[in-house]
Amino acid sequence: MLPADEANLAAHAIALITWHRLQKFCGLCGAETRPESGGNARLCNDSDCANRIFPRVDPAIIVLVAHGNECLLGRQASWPEGRYSTIAGFVEPGESLEDAVRREVWEETNIDVGSVHYHSSQPWPFPASLMLGFTAIANSREIHLNDGELEDAGWFTRKELRSGFPKLPYRLSIARRLVDDWLEDGSAP
Repeated sequence: MLPADEANLAAHAIALITWHRLQKFCGLCGAETRPESGGNARLCNDSDCANRIFPRVDPAIIVLVAHGNECLLGRQASWPEGRYSTIAGFVEPGESLEDAVRREVWEETNIDVGSVHYHSSQPWPFPASLMLGFTAIANSREIHLNDGELEDAGWFTRKELRSGFPKLPYRLSIARRLVDDWLEDGSAP
């Protein structure tokens, strides 16, 4: 509902408020912390520790996977009826972003992904994520829902997506940006 610049400001505020609420104590010594640097950091109150703490940002990938003239979309049971979106998940420690894309797509759909390309990013303050958007090419097509995270997944043509089913992600989301760019990119149905 907000213009992009206001939405970014709101996302920043939500992320900082949440972080301050959760970071009241030092993770090193357990002493209370206090806001510093205009609220962009916290400082441990124990002068022997004096640990400076910065807001956490959890990297998450989100990817539009294509194969020929179709793209892969999935849906979670908790979403509104008929809504499908791109595949997403958190990056694990020690994992590259490209490997996270391949792992998440495989874990959720059993699809093997080949080439992976960065697209764009979006802050996602629920609670402290940075969504890193990618496009990828699938090496396989047979879907098998592996981890129970998705209720359904399927391959959709541009014609199907333009028809109104499935329902697409909300316009402000990076998921929708990935889908819209894919829709505009090809002339195939």
